[in-house]
Amino acid sequence: MKIETWNVVSGCERLTPGCDNCPTYWEYKEKGWNYHPKEHEDRLIDPLENLTPSVYMVATGSDLFHEAVSAEFINDVFDVMRQADWHQFQIVTKRAERLEAVSRYLKWPANAIAGIALEEGKYKWRIDCLRNVDATRIISFGPMTGAMGKLDLSGIHQAGVVVEHWGPNPRPIKAEWIDEIHKQCEEQGVTILDKYWLSKETV
Repeated sequence: MKIETWNVVSGCERLTPGCDNCPTYWEYKEKGWNYHPKEHEDRLIDPLENLTPSVYMVATGSDLFHEAVSAEFINDVFDVMRQADWHQFQIVTKRAERLEAVSRYLKWPANAIAGIALEEGKYKWRIDCLRNVDATRIISFGPMTGAMGKLDLSGIHQAGVVVEHWGPNPRPIKAEWIDEIHKQCEEQGVTILDKYWLSKETV
């Protein structure tokens, strides 16, 4: 299926060092644009107008679950995902606590995946938040800034590693960090997504 972006929200704010090389942030900065999160109601209908089944990455370079995005707007996004049931949608956030809180009042449709980005072990508490979301659950490991250590992946369905390759000074990743994640995914029955996975040979 074709990969599409659905930027119903633009802009974000730094949360951790994992955000420091965000290409969208630097693009906004270079152009002098305001990078504070903004809702785009005019983009809500985009998936409904696309009749070709596609995989939509929701709010790439931003965060649908940023605190500045209203619960009402998030609910509107979910309404569209339910209507556009010929597409698949993937939402990945670093703001796992808000993901968990808002999801108590949302019904995740079968065609939407809930995900967290995880850059190093000290943030692995986000996995506990994700586990409480009633949806297919994915962990996007990266851009990694450190080793993950021992992980409890119970209740997680899919995972992938994203190696930082953008910007003038992409941060290196250690092969053992990837191997550690790969081994734990295999041991705990988590599906590794090839389209996200970059093996140590590419690092």
